[in-house]
Formats: sequence, C-alpha cells, structure tokens
Amino acid sequence: MDYLLTAKGKLELETLLKGRSLYAFDFDGTLAKIVREHHAAKLSRPIRFWLEELAKRAPTAIISGRSVEDLRARVGTVVPHLIGNHGSEGPHTRQEDMQQVRETSGAWLQSINERFQDELTRSGVVVENKSYSLSFHYRTVDQRDEARALIARIVGELSPPPRIVLGKSVVNVMPPTASHKGTALLEYMRRLDCSTALYVGDDETDEDVFALRDHRILTVRVGKKNGSSARYFLKKQAEITEMLRLIVEGGNQNIHTWSGCHEHGANLPVQRPNE
Repeated sequence: MDYLLTAKGKLELETLLKGRSLYAFDFDGTLAKIVREHHAAKLSRPIRFWLEELAKRAPTAIISGRSVEDLRARVGTVVPHLIGNHGSEGPHTRQEDMQQVRETSGAWLQSINERFQDELTRSGVVVENKSYSLSFHYRTVDQRDEARALIARIVGELSPPPRIVLGKSVVNVMPPTASHKGTALLEYMRRLDCSTALYVGDDETDEDVFALRDHRILTVRVGKKNGSSARYFLKKQAEITEMLRLIVEGGNQNIHTWSGCHEHGANLPVQRPNE
C-alpha cells in the first residue's frame, strides 16, 4: 500500500479526473468519524461541504453498512446515490432479490429475539435490525470477550448460514444471497456509465471492493493495514477533507474535466467554508 497524499497518489487522482468517474465512499470511519454511540455518527462541516461540491460535479455515492433510510437521515440530499446494507439495498437490486434477503433477515431476528434476548440484554450487546442485514454492536460493552463469544454462538446457529463480515466492535451478518459492496460498485459504474471509479473505505466490509483488484478502480483505505487489498491508504480519517478538496479543485483547474460528468452541471465556483 502506498500513501495517497504524495505526488504519485495525487497523480492517480488527477487521472480519474480525465474521464467520467464514479466517486464512492463508505460512511462510518471514512466520511464520518467512528464514535462510541453508533447513532451519533455524522458528517463534519468541512467534509459535508467538499462532498456536496463533488456531488454537484460528478457521480458520487455512499456505499455503507447502514440502511439507506439511516444514511438519508445523516446525509440528506448532499449525495444522490445511497447504497445500504453493505451493497444489498438500493435501486440496483431487484425487488424480488431484496424481498428474499429481507425475509431471511427477519426470520433470523425473530429467532434471536425468541432464544437469546435475555443473554443479549445481560451482556449489553445490541442487535441492530437493518431490514436486509443484522449487526451485533458491542463497542460499549465492558466484557468484550464474553460478548464476542455470545455473538459467535448466536451467529453459528443461524439458518441459512450467514455471510459474516467483522467490523470495528461490530459483527455484521448478511444472507448468503445478498449483494456486497464490490458488486454494488460495479453495478453503479455500469448504471452511471462510468469507466473508472474511486472507492474509499476503512473496514473489513470494504475489502469486498478492494479485493476486486480492478484496474479501473482506485482503492483507498483509511488507515494502513497489512493484508489489505487496497492500493493506497490515508493515515487518518481527517485526511478525507484534503482528498475531497484535491479532487474538486483539481477538476475545476481544467475546464474540460467535469464536462458531461453530472446532470447538475460542471465547473461550478467553490465558496469555501469557514473552517
């Protein structure tokens, strides 16, 4: 992995600006800081500003483990394309497929509530129902080893066996037929007629994109990690602001860069936020 904010990395970003590119991001740990309380995550003012400026100029998406409804409450109209539940929820997915995934997740939740609710309550583990997937949160739990053991026991008894993706103090379980972030990104590239893409994430769920190893996709991980398939990394989440600024201002420097890139127009003036 190479550091993105170097001459080499910036050149890669500039290359994206030469064609019609999709700019896609994870939410938690990428666009928003990781916080103790899952419901408290939000965009900072500078990131919201530069993200909105980018979305005015080029196809922009958020691909998150959160539900689309949850994302919309946090992002509003800043980003037009919201994909939830690790890639399985959104207009790119057939209704019959989404219904099947929803039914499987619902059956899992009912079983969990009937058989494990008391143990979950005592442990402090919170099961989040995202309609198309479930997440077991244990960030606020004191006895973390016991919590992880309980989650592992519950997940091991789910039928059909779920696809498991570990996150930061969270275990995500998805029906085996559900789409993932990699398939969602490729489908949106096709739908939006984008020949190249940028994807930025910070977690194990984002490896579904990184592992594509598609030369058309510039992959960036927040935080360097051995074994990650991402090509570049940022040292910390706060550098997202700088990356977004470089993309927007780099595009505006070339009058041809944003031509035809977005339905809202191109080469728009930037009024910087008071940071």
